[in-house]
Amino acid sequence: MTQTEQFEFHKSKPQPIFFLSHGGPTFADKHDKVGSNVGAWNKTRQIGNYIKNELKPDYIIVVSAHWQSDAPNTIEVSIPGPGEKNYTKNDTKSRKLRPDENALIYDFYNFPQKFYDSQFHTVTNRALADDIVKTIGESGFFKAKTRERGIDHGVFVPFKIAFADTEVADSEELDVDVPVIQVSLAANSDIETHFRLGQALSKYRDQNGLVVLSGASVHNLKDLRSPGPGESYEYAAPFNHLLTDILTHEDSSAVLPKLIKIPETPE
Repeated sequence: MTQTEQFEFHKSKPQPIFFLSHGGPTFADKHDKVGSNVGAWNKTRQIGNYIKNELKPDYIIVVSAHWQSDAPNTIEVSIPGPGEKNYTKNDTKSRKLRPDENALIYDFYNFPQKFYDSQFHTVTNRALADDIVKTIGESGFFKAKTRERGIDHGVFVPFKIAFADTEVADSEELDVDVPVIQVSLAANSDIETHFRLGQALSKYRDQNGLVVLSGASVHNLKDLRSPGPGESYEYAAPFNHLLTDILTHEDSSAVLPKLIKIPETPE
């Protein structure tokens, strides 16, 4: 399943979709009382175990909020290669075990050194990446291309919690035994654009592929005050409830119109 020159798809019942709220690199440290959350950490680990032991996908496609493409109508798909060095942050390069491994992008600043020493080993698959590019391009909504790049912390931080031992800096082995392919967002914040991206990627759910989304439903860096224990920002819970109601609506044709209305009626 980790060969880079070919990939064989298998029909399956539709795999579920997961959205992981990943936080910063400190989220991986279960004992960090400021940057982590025990409940969220445990749920992420529970999801990882469910994926490994029950779902057993042939590959994982992940979309992180930390990667937008270079154009509003373009989607990029990450592959390893010399160009990945252009995305090195903090002069820190991850330790790759093999050429087809996803490099890590340490896209965070002024954290303790242990978070830059942390490794997470996954491989890609070029044939699979090319197929994703082809699928997105054939959707009629986007141009698509591969990009030599690594995976950012929106991928490897929650994935390390889900699939690896966070107490070990470097397992020195593959932490996920199937290919992991990161797909970008488009270079805009348009709701319909990214709804269409989701539609294009949904094809892989029927081919034993798992689609994972990573970000945060509420990400207000202008509001960094800390809520009290067991509390949340007064606007976070209502917004999460609204999203849940929309995304789980029994009439799937109503989802996009309802999402588009959110910025028009933020109250």
